[in-house]
Amino acid sequence: MWRFVLALLLVVIVGSIALGQLFDGLAQQQNEHRLSQEQQHLLSQVELIKSAIQSGIAPAQLSTWFALASQPSAVQYELQPLKDYPLPQAFIAQIYVDKAVFLESKDGLTAYALIDAQTVLLVTRAHESGTGAADNPWLLTASFYSILLGLLLIFLAPFLIRLAKLRNAAIAFGDGKLDIRLTVGSFWYLKEIEQAFNQMTERLGRSIQDNKLLAAGLSHELRTPLARVRMGLDTLCETTDPKLRTQYEVRVNQNLDDMESLINALLNFARLQHSLDSTAKSRIDLKPLVLQQMAKANDQRLELIVGPDQYWIWGDEHHVSLMLSNLLTNALKHCREKVQVTLSGSTGHVTLCINDDGTGISATDADKVFQPFVRLAEKIEGNKPGFGLGLALVERITQWLGGEVKVVTCQNLKGASFVVRFSYRPE
Repeated sequence: MWRFVLALLLVVIVGSIALGQLFDGLAQQQNEHRLSQEQQHLLSQVELIKSAIQSGIAPAQLSTWFALASQPSAVQYELQPLKDYPLPQAFIAQIYVDKAVFLESKDGLTAYALIDAQTVLLVTRAHESGTGAADNPWLLTASFYSILLGLLLIFLAPFLIRLAKLRNAAIAFGDGKLDIRLTVGSFWYLKEIEQAFNQMTERLGRSIQDNKLLAAGLSHELRTPLARVRMGLDTLCETTDPKLRTQYEVRVNQNLDDMESLINALLNFARLQHSLDSTAKSRIDLKPLVLQQMAKANDQRLELIVGPDQYWIWGDEHHVSLMLSNLLTNALKHCREKVQVTLSGSTGHVTLCINDDGTGISATDADKVFQPFVRLAEKIEGNKPGFGLGLALVERITQWLGGEVKVVTCQNLKGASFVVRFSYRPE
């Protein structure tokens, strides 16, 4: 939101300064043009009077003519002694060059010209009011704020349009369209808002989808152990043989333990997103974490292929270790004799591959394997321990890390190859 506030302030400040400069320039240009015309008019009057004096007109007659000419006209004529209107030497020098010196006051524009060494001619033209926008400050002010308001409306128009789209998208999302997203526009001060909305809908949609999956999975996964517990309790009530009762009690407890493990796994998966959202990321080296998880597994079937370099990613050690642990556990569960772990770096990316020599995963099942409660191995190899949440957890953590995970067929071992790709952080 601060981007929009900053952009609005920039538009107001820059627009005010630019419009102020524009209006000042126009007013100054208009004023200079007006003054230039008045100067030419006054200079022609001065030349005319000088010509009349040089032709021998008597000063008394000239004074009478001045009095008559000044009454109906905006131009006033005066002959005054130079001692009453002393001029600086620089002005007197300018008079000899320009024939007159022009001085402007609030009353009008006055031309000073020397008739002789003792006399000065004053020709004053009063300003005409209402001749243009420069003489009307209200018109200038109204024009200035009208243009500035227009600029603000042009600036706000994309924001209002995007805000209306945001409102419609929020209503659609509230009506159950969880896949609704905003198209991020090209305005830099609006991208943050649109991206934040898309991130919010992504998280909420994922949470709602997880709740649906967990509810469906819970009802499905608990049905079998609950049925076993009920049958075991019914059989236990009907059995009087102490040995059989002991066996049934052990089975019931085992089923209860399975139910407890399932519930704990579901709770951990449900808490994962909140844990990810509240966890800060930092720059970590992936290589020591891989070595640590392989040491914890302590399995001779594991083989590591890695170079001497460091492999920096942006994440959190706890969640990255959890992701690695689930990938290694899944590979060891389904391999025959060997699990190969490779770590490599390329321009801009770090790639982790965990390959096994098991039966592999077909291309049609490659996307299903990351869904909660999906256990493809049951169709091929019979029942395997687990609830089908490990790889779903791996995908969720990988997305939070800004990476991507996929499963393909390993060319060397002919089994499954889980490829995790991260953005490379060299420093």
